[in-house]
Amino acid sequence: MSTKIHFEDNNIYKLFLFSFFISIITYGFALTNFTLTIDNETPIYENFGLDFGRWGQNLIRYHLFKGHLQYFTLLLSLLLFSISVTRLTKLFNFQGFSAYFFCALFISFPQIAYQVVFGMMADIAALGFLLSVLCVEVFLKNIVEKSIPKKIIVLLSVSLILMFTLSLYQAFIFVPAVIYVILFFQNTFKDSFNLKIEIKSMAFFISVLIVSLFFYYISVKIICPPIEGSEYLTSFFSGKTDNHFLNFCSIWLKNLVGSFYYGGKMFLLTSLSSLFLIVQFILVKKHTLIRILILLSILLFPFLMSSIITNGYHPPRLYLTSSLVFAFVIVFSINYFKINAMMITKIIVVFTVFTNIYFVTNLFYSANKIYKHDKKIAEKIDAIILSKYPNFPLTEKKVFFYGYFPYEYHNNLRLDKSEIFGGSFYSWDNGNNYRIINFFKVAEVADYNILNTKEELNKVKDSISTMPVWPNSNSIKMINDIIVVKLGENKGMPMYFE
Repeated sequence: MSTKIHFEDNNIYKLFLFSFFISIITYGFALTNFTLTIDNETPIYENFGLDFGRWGQNLIRYHLFKGHLQYFTLLLSLLLFSISVTRLTKLFNFQGFSAYFFCALFISFPQIAYQVVFGMMADIAALGFLLSVLCVEVFLKNIVEKSIPKKIIVLLSVSLILMFTLSLYQAFIFVPAVIYVILFFQNTFKDSFNLKIEIKSMAFFISVLIVSLFFYYISVKIICPPIEGSEYLTSFFSGKTDNHFLNFCSIWLKNLVGSFYYGGKMFLLTSLSSLFLIVQFILVKKHTLIRILILLSILLFPFLMSSIITNGYHPPRLYLTSSLVFAFVIVFSINYFKINAMMITKIIVVFTVFTNIYFVTNLFYSANKIYKHDKKIAEKIDAIILSKYPNFPLTEKKVFFYGYFPYEYHNNLRLDKSEIFGGSFYSWDNGNNYRIINFFKVAEVADYNILNTKEELNKVKDSISTMPVWPNSNSIKMINDIIVVKLGENKGMPMYFE
């Protein structure tokens, strides 16, 4: 596979600045409005991420950054994503307007928002993407190396870097794969295209991916053997369905038309562009079958994770490469049909980018409204506690939250299909004491202590049934020196000791 790229260095710097500027515009609201979203309330402890097999995430988030850094983490993520997309323009040999189109479309596509909304994932997601791009670059530059020992050393080095990338987030295995398939697709349009040579090169690349997976497996065994096989990870495969294949096809089609999660609507442009390309491939009658198959693979890869999930929960953050595919197919189509300099094309791209920015801003704005609403409730709960029990701060400050708000409680504030952006701490996990109490702390409302033993729970559980639910002031009651806050009639998530 050829790696010769003609691109002026000054254009690279301009592209980077342009990409970073677009990212600042896209995430301006998120950067300037503190919003505590689900999972960002969780303290970063020494063993953080190890139960998921993500020792690289643990290394960065705990050992390097020592916890959550709300503003800095998002800003760093945008910086790394901007570097990544700039390097991708070189890799795909996009120039002129095409390069700027690609950067803007990639950075603004809302799927990235579902990654960076997590403080524990924001910089990890961007770093993993950048490392994946660099690995493909190094592989391509050394695949033609004549010296076998040197080639082996380089390919092993790439495998080790990919191993570290997987230790950040296992789904990153799809990123280098999609990049390589895109490059394979582009090569079918070169006069020098040779299918046997390309397949041989791809076999080498697949071997590198397999070796990196093996290295990652060994690393997990060495670094975090006692807690491998997290219940969280296995829960994705715990469900059963008689129509698993049909369910995946339904999810894939919904993603193709942009209706699976909020903000994905513009992906429809990618699907329409692909249809025009397929028709043209049939008319041209050159490498028709292989081009169509590879293009369909490119459209399939971003959503392939859903094919192995059986519990029915398909968070959009899993679709790591959808922003890449979204931007590539549109820009490739523009170039293929030679319409990149037309005014109508520029208008459509600008409209698409601004629509994406609107979606991203609206997601964070919605989450911000829910956060403020949750915080007001927290402040009111704390005020009632202090009013009814003035000496409570002198006790052990044990608080037990029973029940949860129904999901519909925040419907007027959330966006449809916005997943984590529509999450309230009073309803997520059906009422999780650990989350709620940490939320009170991080939101700087109150510093409560969670129940730690079954004996403590037994002191209060028999008295809860007669209590009214929130917002009745009597939904807050001290029982045996423990404050009980009854959020709903149904019991929430069990305590860790139950």
